[in-house]
Amino acid sequence: MKSKIIIAVALFVTIQATAQFNTFRGAGFEVNYPASFKAHGAPGSLELNLESVFFTSPDNLVEFYIFSPIHKGGVANDIALKANEKLAPGEVSNGKTTIAKYWTIIAKDNSYERTYQESIDVKTGDNWVIGLKYKNQAAFNKYRNEYLAFKKSYHKTGSGNASQSTASIPKLNASFGYEEKDDEQTGGSLTTVYLLFNSNKYKLGTIHGSGDNIDKSDFLSKKIPASAIAACGAWYAGSGSYYYIIQKGTKIVLYQGYNGEEDPNISWQKVKEF
Repeated sequence: MKSKIIIAVALFVTIQATAQFNTFRGAGFEVNYPASFKAHGAPGSLELNLESVFFTSPDNLVEFYIFSPIHKGGVANDIALKANEKLAPGEVSNGKTTIAKYWTIIAKDNSYERTYQESIDVKTGDNWVIGLKYKNQAAFNKYRNEYLAFKKSYHKTGSGNASQSTASIPKLNASFGYEEKDDEQTGGSLTTVYLLFNSNKYKLGTIHGSGDNIDKSDFLSKKIPASAIAACGAWYAGSGSYYYIIQKGTKIVLYQGYNGEEDPNISWQKVKEF
């Protein structure tokens, strides 16, 4: 009997040691993640984001994800469907307090899967996304318990803490500027688009058509986050070119998008940070 007790205690200590978690504190939220995982920004980014974070396992088999926007209605652009992926049928669950949306993205070569859940608070409109990317079923099984603990640990830090987190981050002011001229080759217009920020004028590019601001009432139909500072674009000869800017921490982030008559859905990509 005594030997069994010793074995049980030893087993308990081992489980505790392998299940240690760190706490990541974002802008108005907290989440616990395995201490052996590395927290980082979106692929290709060297900086952590106050709203969305990736956590990668030491063997690179899985990647946890959290998106908790400061402003309600935020869009998780950093997990958008890629050209080498396909979208599996999703599901929506309408609860009394929360609307839950579930979807899975699969690599076309079956090298990995990504699965996500977006929760929307019915009363406040706040939304957040939690997800998992894994290379195969064995990888999923290996980190299943850690992911469930990660998912369960997420919580808003409340209006008081959130205001303290965001109070130290000044609201940035930025806008678009335009220079339009005739296009002798097409007989139409060419618009050079500029970002006006911090008393500087940055040239973003030249688009066909007459560029102008996009009204905030049109943000949803164009898949622009409600928290975006400004958006603009032009339509010419059956295709559209667009930009929007959004504040991420202390920086302005620029996104660029395109669409056409055959595919009216705008494909957005992050271009640059200012």
